[in-house]
Parts: sequence; C-alpha cells; structure tokens
Amino acid sequence: MVPNPDSPASPPGGGRALGPMHLVQSFVNTLSADADLLRTREEAAAWLRTAALLPAEAGLSNSEHAALLRLRESIRDVLAAHVDGREDAAAAARLTRALAEGRLVVTVDPASTVRLASAARASYPGLVAAVAIAIAGSAASGTWLRLKCCPAPDCGQAFYDSAEAGRCSRHGA
Repeated sequence: MVPNPDSPASPPGGGRALGPMHLVQSFVNTLSADADLLRTREEAAAWLRTAALLPAEAGLSNSEHAALLRLRESIRDVLAAHVDGREDAAAAARLTRALAEGRLVVTVDPASTVRLASAARASYPGLVAAVAIAIAGSAASGTWLRLKCCPAPDCGQAFYDSAEAGRCSRHGA
C-alpha cells in the first residue's frame, strides 16, 4: 500500500512539508487543540484509509490503536526537540521502539532497485513501516530536522520550518 501524501486526511498546520515528510506531518497533525482524528479505533481506521495507509477491509485492534497513539506521541516528542535543536534520548528511544513494529527489511528487485519494505503481512506493521520509511527518507534527504512541532501553548502542530523560525505559520514572529 502506497501512502497518499496529498490525501484530504491531511489536517492544516504550519508550513507544509513535501515528499515523505508530508505523511509524517499529516499523521502528527491528527491531534490538535480542537480535535483528535485518531481518538477511537474507528476514527483512526477511517483516517488511515483516507491516507492510504490501511486497506479498506482492515481495522485496528485495541492494542494496535494504543500503539498507533504511542507512535504519534513519540514522533511529536522528537519533533518538539527539533525546535531548539536539543537531543532527547528518551523520545528517540520511544520512537525507535514504536517504529520497530514496522519490521523493516531491505529488498532488491531484479533491476537491482533497493527499497525498504515491511516483512510483516499484517496491516498495522505495514502502516508503521510506511511512517518509518517516510522518516528514513526525510533523514536521508537532510530535511528530517526541519520538521518540528510548534512550541506555542495549545498548538503543537507539526510544520516544516523552511525559514528556521521555530514556530508554525500561525504563531510565527
């Protein structure tokens, strides 16, 4: 399943990230001061289907839903550390643990094209793998550290900090 970065499931918030980071930004921004688009298993599954991260026939178990919320929170914690360039070992460890559920492997096709893919056959590890691949792609392109969470009170929206302003477009200087 290929995620749709231009999906209508992408809530607004700050500078819009491009490429693989847009998926991560959209996922993080499912939580705002006004709403949580992943609040219930059913709402989460609907958002994930719209974002092309979950097949139409698939749902989420209670444990998968809880893990999905932990994944989002761990990404938010890492993006919050990006704002002031600090290292947060605990947040990095939580994100590493959450992304491990994607069970990534390196695949090589007959044309010698190398890709990351999920070794899992289940839907949840596949969607975690898509997020992990998006993060890895962003890191490889050197743009991962530009994705941040706005530090303004009652905001926390993920944004692409192209101007190094440190705040989303709503709270910029």
